[in-house]
Amino acid sequence: MDGIMLTHKIKQNININHIPIVLLTAKMQEKDHMESLEIGADAYITKPFNTNILEQTINNLISNREILRKKFSGGQEYGDRVARIEMKSADEILMNKVLKVISDNLSNSYLNVEFLADNVGMSRVHMHRKLKELTNQSAGDFIRGIRMKQAALLLSEKKFGIAEIAYATGFCNVSHFSNSFKGFYGMSPSEYIESLKTNEIKM
Repeated sequence: MDGIMLTHKIKQNININHIPIVLLTAKMQEKDHMESLEIGADAYITKPFNTNILEQTINNLISNREILRKKFSGGQEYGDRVARIEMKSADEILMNKVLKVISDNLSNSYLNVEFLADNVGMSRVHMHRKLKELTNQSAGDFIRGIRMKQAALLLSEKKFGIAEIAYATGFCNVSHFSNSFKGFYGMSPSEYIESLKTNEIKM
């Protein structure tokens, strides 16, 4: 076989296709040169050739392979090309789960301590203990606090009525929502809205 056929076979063999190939040939036509490059030859030198050029070509190929090997061997920083591995503690993982369950089910009136514990995958007692340890609140108070803060945020946006916000935060009736909101913020939802207006006037 000729050099082009040999190059073609080498480049198709996964076990040896990494080997650099220099074609040293008497074929001087442009189409032969182009064909050899298309099938993967790393260099194409025609006869008669200069030995110094051949040696420098080989040295360049070896040097380039060494650069690539170092670049991807793990001996350098990959920067933003590789996603950073972030280690999280067991407590952080737990709290992320808790917050996701609450966030995904905020409008569900059945969202309570039992519901939260079941969906996180632990007992009710363990849930109480961990949330008390991590937040200094009972599980019930933690859920209620998130509901109230979300309700206050929605009220401040002034896009929805009090009844809509009540249902959106998991309350079956407006009266219960209003009482809970007043117990948390010291004012009813309507009073909270008025306080926002007053603050805007002062500003």
